[in-house]
Formats: sequence, structure tokens, C-alpha cells
Amino acid sequence: MSTNDSQSPYSNNGGRQRQYDVEPWRKWAYYGGIALQVVGFIAFASVFLTFFTSFNSTFGNPDAFDTHFDRTLKVFPLAFVGILLMIGGQMLQKIGRKGLAGSGVILSPQGEVRDAEPWSRAQGAKDQQRLEEVPALGRLGAGAESQIRVRCRSCGYLETEDATFCSSCGARM
Repeated sequence: MSTNDSQSPYSNNGGRQRQYDVEPWRKWAYYGGIALQVVGFIAFASVFLTFFTSFNSTFGNPDAFDTHFDRTLKVFPLAFVGILLMIGGQMLQKIGRKGLAGSGVILSPQGEVRDAEPWSRAQGAKDQQRLEEVPALGRLGAGAESQIRVRCRSCGYLETEDATFCSSCGARM
């Protein structure tokens, strides 16, 4: 099976230059998603903070508790808004991290490869550094001698060429 690189959709990167860094809009989307999650958490937590502070200030006064509890119920939908903001922030952060095609917003395998390119290049560089740190790997192939093996006619075991008998079945070679 031979492959022709000129026909591969991945050979020319879709007509674009190769990327070595993440695009600026993706950085903005990633950090914007984090900010949106923080705002959503504050909105979510503020409802409970309002409830507990009103509960503490009305200790021993049942009439004041009812008014503060009603106020808490009025701001309760803010908790749902906070949850929606946190979910939206997570989605925006995912789009920033993986790109439009990598996160599944756009269904394009070629786009997904382009979106993952900076991370793929970084992973390849890390692997290369790991290999360079192990000096023994460079010497593995240097002194290796090829060894000729002969197949036993009885059992099919591969034996060294200087063997008289098979070490597996004991038959004469």
C-alpha cells in the first residue's frame, strides 16, 4: 500500500502555515471561560451567602426571618444563572483549549489536526528531550552484531548456526 503525500489532506496543512503557538483568540476564549466560571460561582454562592446572613441576623425574631427568607427566595434564580454561567464558561474554556474543530463545534478532521498541532509539536519536543537524556539509547545499535539462526527441521525452533543439536527438541541439526 503506497501513499501519495500530495493527495493527503494533512500533507500541506490545509494550505496554511504550520503553527507553533496557540492562536490569540483561543487564549482569550480560554481565559474568558475561566473568568465566566468565576463570575458564575460568585452568583451561585451569593444566594446561599444571602440566606445564611439573613438567618444569622434574624435569630430569635420570627417576623424578621420571614421578610429575609422572602428576599432570599427572590434572589434564588440567581443561583440558576450562576450555574448557567459556569457551564458556559466551561464550554468556552474547552473551545479555547482545543479549538473549534478539536472541541466538536465544527466537524472537520483536518481542522482538528490543525487545532492540535501546537500540542503535538510540544509533545514531540518533550519526547525528543527524554530520548536525549538517556545516553544508553544512543549506544544500543552501535555494537550489535547480527546473529544467524537456523530453523530446526523437527520442531521449527530457531537455533544458533553453530549448534549441533536443537535446544528445544534435542534433534540433530
